[in-house]
Amino acid sequence: AHKYQSSFDDSFTIKIYLFQFVNFYSSLFYVAFFKGRFFEYPSRYGSGLGDFTEQCDPAGCLIELCIQLIIFMIGKQLINNAIEFFSAIFRTCTKTQTNLKQWEIDYYLNDFDSMTLFDEYLEMIIQFGFVTLFVCAFPLAPLFALINNVIEVRLDAWKFLSKYKRPVAFKAADIGIWITIMSGISYLAVLTNAFVIAYTSEFIPKTVYRSTQMDSTSLVGYVRWTLSAFNISDYSNSTKPEANTNVTVCYYRDWRQTEYPHEHTLTYWEVTAVRLAFIVVFEHVVYFTVYLMQWIIPDVPKKIQEKIDYENYIAQQVRWTSSTIKTQLKNAVKATAVVSDMNRIMTADSNLTESQKDDKNDNTRTPHSTDEISMMRYKN
Repeated sequence: AHKYQSSFDDSFTIKIYLFQFVNFYSSLFYVAFFKGRFFEYPSRYGSGLGDFTEQCDPAGCLIELCIQLIIFMIGKQLINNAIEFFSAIFRTCTKTQTNLKQWEIDYYLNDFDSMTLFDEYLEMIIQFGFVTLFVCAFPLAPLFALINNVIEVRLDAWKFLSKYKRPVAFKAADIGIWITIMSGISYLAVLTNAFVIAYTSEFIPKTVYRSTQMDSTSLVGYVRWTLSAFNISDYSNSTKPEANTNVTVCYYRDWRQTEYPHEHTLTYWEVTAVRLAFIVVFEHVVYFTVYLMQWIIPDVPKKIQEKIDYENYIAQQVRWTSSTIKTQLKNAVKATAVVSDMNRIMTADSNLTESQKDDKNDNTRTPHSTDEISMMRYKN
């Protein structure tokens, strides 16, 4: 159980976003990092991990990833805006009746509850993930997001003003857990883009190939360099081609030896080492740049922070002074009470007669002899 409503809202938001994260991004992660990774070589068809023999397009998985992003950034967002537009009209039309006064029409408007803004935030965060996580696969994604958001702003303004009841405003320090989610997506986007560039795209293999050629700008022979030869005679009876042809060698995308057991060649390990080095350098450079910009451009300017610290110091001094004054007042009240008691006693003593003073002295004097004790008992 959650002690505060804010902690419940944060927990609920994280759970819903994690569900939507898997729902929206799982296909993109599969295409970018898993599709075609389990294939080994032709004779492994139908055995072990060779069952997962789905391969990318001959141009690579990057083009498939780009197509999926285009479908979402253009097609899916237009569909979502259309659904959002017509659903608001439909919900209002089903409640509204004819010949009603304005206040009655307002009564039948859609309720503006906490989940209304929640859905709007969630939609923007999902879009932010599509724009940042795989931006290197589709660099035009931020442009289409901007166009969509310009339309979205006007659509939401019309919807909230004409189709929803007026919400009750309340103060909030920030947007809550959403800012933490966006920060996490930003840091994750650095890693995903680094892996997409290194493993999904052909950037690293082409760079390595150019470094081995006399002409570093030419890619002549690159396709053949990325292929490995496989002897048809190495096929098992269950996997060999059914058609009888004169072909003795086939080619597939990998860096493996032609002879059995088809181990990886030195080129494969060179490309892998360059890929890992690129990931490490890329993410360190980006993270360093981010931290440097955060230090150069802080969230709160230095002068403003100094004024805030000064105001906090003054407030602390006021609290300390007020507590000191309260203590002094309490001590003064106690001292005044003691002085008042002493003055009252002295005033009472000054009003006594001489005989009363003698009796008082006799009563207060300590007896020292037996006769005095007997005399006091006699008086009493």
